[in-house]
Amino acid sequence: MQEQTLMTTFSSVTSQSSLTDVLKAFPKNSEKLMRLAHDVMAEPGALSRGEREAIAALVSGLNGVGYCAFYHAIFSEVFSGPDRDTGQRLAPLMTYARHLCQGTGDEVDAAFQAALDSGWSEQAIYEVVEVCGLFNYINCIVRAAKLPAPQARPKHLPTPDELAGSYTTWADMVGQK
Repeated sequence: MQEQTLMTTFSSVTSQSSLTDVLKAFPKNSEKLMRLAHDVMAEPGALSRGEREAIAALVSGLNGVGYCAFYHAIFSEVFSGPDRDTGQRLAPLMTYARHLCQGTGDEVDAAFQAALDSGWSEQAIYEVVEVCGLFNYINCIVRAAKLPAPQARPKHLPTPDELAGSYTTWADMVGQK
């Protein structure tokens, strides 16, 4: 049985496609993008991997990209525990991310100052900027490919060790000719 293609301009994208499939179909900059994703999301910094994944989930949700919001929420949970455990602490950074993606200049400035006033470093705030920029870009790819959000959570979540090199693994997969 032949797979049905989605209503999209990309003939190689099917109803069973993943982001990896899309990036493999268009490999020119995809490997570099996934290596950048690793650097932004997984390298040591002021924010933990789980905190960055929570911000990526928020940005993806703001952009209406359920596919990415779903996976980043799971990744955040794997690395940092349930949202209720990190949400309160991250609130000033989440507000900053929200305004950075959708707010006015004055709102961005006020949210920046509020994050500083709540004890976050400029380095942490800049990492929010990187996550927002990266996922605005990746969300555009997913939106163009019309990848649907999964309908159910996996029965067993991956472990932090299983996800530790996920972005570089994806880079390696899309870099294969």
